[in-house]
Amino acid sequence: MAKTWLIWALIWGKKMNNPEHIQLNTLQKVQLELKAPKSKKNTFGNYMYRNCEDILEAVKPLLQKHNATLIVTDDVQEVGSVVIVSAKAVFTDANGKETIVTAHAGVDIHKKGMDVAQTFGASSSYARKYALNGLFLIDDTKDYDSDEYQHQINNSNKSSNSKQTNPQPLTNSNKNQVQTQQKTATKPKRSMNEAYNDALKAIPNAPDTTILNVAMKHFKGTTFEAGILKACQAKCDLEGWVPA
Repeated sequence: MAKTWLIWALIWGKKMNNPEHIQLNTLQKVQLELKAPKSKKNTFGNYMYRNCEDILEAVKPLLQKHNATLIVTDDVQEVGSVVIVSAKAVFTDANGKETIVTAHAGVDIHKKGMDVAQTFGASSSYARKYALNGLFLIDDTKDYDSDEYQHQINNSNKSSNSKQTNPQPLTNSNKNQVQTQQKTATKPKRSMNEAYNDALKAIPNAPDTTILNVAMKHFKGTTFEAGILKACQAKCDLEGWVPA
């Protein structure tokens, strides 16, 4: 009898150690089943991306299916002179087991065109999205979250062009001089090296990650990519930003 029980114990032990018989926990099931579509479109880069709301809408049916709960909260801290929003995502399964993931985003309270409530809201959404990304294993490293930088550049260029096309009236004494200069002077084409140097100057003064994202995209695959990535990472570390 003892020998029979020993044989059954060995057989059962082999079955339990077989990967096919290992039971997935609730969070693993949700991670495998979750499909969060990219419903937002970047009109400049012509690609789709997802935001925090897309992830929450996709996960709600799975929470109900597996009798689990998800709570996302924010906490504001000040690190030196930088205001940080910390988002915490708490996943709890039916047995009360909790899994907690946090993410952080800097707040620029002086951001042009936005009031304080809007800047905090934007940083909160950004931090919450990356907390959910970490919790549900969603990879957004190739996504850029906003068109704002391109809009700002276009508006700046339009303003600059408007000033250039509306010059001050010329006097008779200097008309001939200007005409001569226009014939002989040509505007040189901006080289990649000049663009790289300009980017290195702009990155330390960037108000948020949009300028960093555009710079990384512009220089991707060039000999300047490593230098741009290094400058962007240094800026993110300084501000406490999470790279997009």
